[in-house]
Amino acid sequence: MSATSDAVLDIATDYLGPAAIILLERQTKFHMKNLNFAEITPSDCEELAKWVELASAMFIEQDLANEFAGKIKRLAL
Repeated sequence: MSATSDAVLDIATDYLGPAAIILLERQTKFHMKNLNFAEITPSDCEELAKWVELASAMFIEQDLANEFAGKIKRLAL
């Protein structure tokens, strides 16, 4: 995994626990042109944050989904 995907997974695990990797892999595959989550770079983080916020709001409160996405977005260069 890339340093970026490791950082995103660390953040996601705080919010989603062990389900984090499944959500991240699905969001990159289905919404980011079949991108492999393990290969994301900082330039992918802004778009990933958008999709993560939408998807995670189905499982956690909206304010936490916003916070979660914001942390991912800050990894973007």
